Parts: sequence; C-alpha cells; structure tokens
Amino acid sequence: MQGDEKMDARKQEVFAAFCKKFGWKCTPQRLAVYNCIHGNRKHPDVDSIWAEVKSKLPTVTRESVYRILNEFAGHGLIWRLDHITGARYDSNTTPHGHFICEECGAIADFSLELDPEKFAGQLEIPGVIRHMEMRFTGLCPECNK
Repeated sequence: MQGDEKMDARKQEVFAAFCKKFGWKCTPQRLAVYNCIHGNRKHPDVDSIWAEVKSKLPTVTRESVYRILNEFAGHGLIWRLDHITGARYDSNTTPHGHFICEECGAIADFSLELDPEKFAGQLEIPGVIRHMEMRFTGLCPECNK
C-alpha cells in the first residue's frame, strides 16, 4: 500500500470507529463529509464543504451535509463556529484560539498555552462547560495593507 492509500485506509478505520461509538450507519455521505473536514484547517462553511462533497457524490443535498456537520459537532468531532457570517467548522478540537478578519472573513488558529479546565475553574460558571473558545477579530495582514 502506498503512503496516501495507507492514510486513507487509516482515516476510514478511525471514521468507522466513530460511527460504531455513536451508533451511526457508516454512510458514503458521512464518510465524504468526514474526509472533507478531517484535518482541514481552513474553517470551511457548509457551502464549500457541500461543493467538495458534491464533486464526489453528485446527489448529496446541502441539507444532508448541514445535518451531518451538526451531528459531528454535537458529538465533539468538530467545533461549530457561529456568529461570524455563517457557521464555519473546525476539525482542530484541541485548545486553541481564532483570529477572524473583519474584512475578508479569513480565520487563523493560534495556540493557547492555558488549561481550559483550570481557567474555567477560576470563574463562576453557571453550568457545565462543553466547549470554550477564545476569539479575536481585527484585520489580517493582507487586509491591513
């Protein structure tokens, strides 16, 4: 098996394990969405994910892609980033922050050197935290020129 084939086979194994864990059918649509978003650091929106998935599965609907993305987000496989210009999705579920360009909408990750649980423990949070996000907005270097 070549390197790319090994990686694809491993990705499919990981995805099959997710499906089993959550009691999902391992459908071609779910796999195509997973393949599109897994490791994607561009924070794509539903329409760009749908376009990529549709190039491989022409009959897939935008609604199916949207439902699958929200299903993934609901189970912690990805994060859903709301209140930008539309929902965007992030496959990096490790603690990190986002810089969002107010002009072009580009999103860039930055590392956080803090333990979210320890940080949240210093605050009076009126509930159980499932996700913490640090977000900064401004102008990216390109738009700032």
